Amino acid sequence: MTSVTPYSIAVPDEKLQRLRHKLEYTTFPDELEASGWDMGVPLHEVKRPTAVWREQFDWRAQEQKLNEQLPQVNVRVGVKGFGELNIHAVHYRSGIAKGIPLLFIHGWPGSFLEATKIIPLLTKNNGDGPVFDVVAPSLPNLGFSEGVKKACDWGSMIARTMCQYYPQSTQAIHLNFTPVIPPYPWRSPYQFLKSLVSVPFSAKDRGYIARTLGYITRSNGYLRQQETRPQTLGYGLHDSPVGLLAWIYDKMHTWSDKYPWTDEEILTWVSVYYFSTAGPMASTRIYYEASAPKSGVSAAVPEDGAQEDLLERTDLNYMSMEQVVGARAPQNVRFAVAQFREEIVMWPMAWYRSVGNVVQETEYDHGGHFAAWEVPELLASDIKRF
Repeated sequence: MTSVTPYSIAVPDEKLQRLRHKLEYTTFPDELEASGWDMGVPLHEVKRPTAVWREQFDWRAQEQKLNEQLPQVNVRVGVKGFGELNIHAVHYRSGIAKGIPLLFIHGWPGSFLEATKIIPLLTKNNGDGPVFDVVAPSLPNLGFSEGVKKACDWGSMIARTMCQYYPQSTQAIHLNFTPVIPPYPWRSPYQFLKSLVSVPFSAKDRGYIARTLGYITRSNGYLRQQETRPQTLGYGLHDSPVGLLAWIYDKMHTWSDKYPWTDEEILTWVSVYYFSTAGPMASTRIYYEASAPKSGVSAAVPEDGAQEDLLERTDLNYMSMEQVVGARAPQNVRFAVAQFREEIVMWPMAWYRSVGNVVQETEYDHGGHFAAWEVPELLASDIKRF
């Protein structure tokens, strides 16, 4: 049975005291000269926000601002295989009778905070398009939602999974991060033949592919660690707030398009992870659960034109990453794909049509992985146009 109660963020005093103590006794490693960001976050880029965190940053002020700005709820839901979970969510109503329900699903290392800039643009009736009622949950194991001990998923992957299991309840999906499996001829001959229309690739498409290959070969070490040995990493993230700061800020910086992150923004984002209900390391388990082989689970995905009812043939508690990325959505679910210049995974736009019925495709010459935070006006406009 589902129950909904009002919620306000209220981090216990003892957690704040423990944070201050740990920051007070932090020690730092050295670094090689002139290494810049090539080896990770430069030492001065960690020392500066650490000092601010220890001496100036006021979490209580941020907490109050978030509670005043964002109407929040705690939703207690029963989930098959997981029992009952308390899920934290922002629920911002437009105030009009015909507001369109919109589920904003964050990823890692984001949180419900990512929605705070775009919510006013989507919920106000400015005469520039449809108006939305926005729900932005904290995913299980992240933010102020309860943790689980089994699999869960995130962001783009959750939306695409929802349309596989519940196509009649999912009218449309807007994606600004769209992992797909390239149309290899041995995997999907039909999609491969369709992709030949865009061959030879334009200079822009070649750039997209090169960027993605660069990410795969040089920039996804975090993913491999969290996919394979999250518990080992977790001891450091749980015990060291500065270790957590470096782990998250590294992605905030390198995955954005020269966005001028302030120390207040950095520390608020990281603090949500540090004070999270399930603990700072719980979020890393998502990657392991989404990719680790499960006994009795087939990695097969529907072939083109042969969509089956996944509720009948798949374990309702689990859908592998390969299944999610490789499956084509039912035709009744419309998709929009927005690709921003500094996204971490980018493919030729034609390849995204393998996800389903893509009716809107847009490429932007600025913006990165955190589009809702970096360029909220662009993303909101794209959503409204969709």
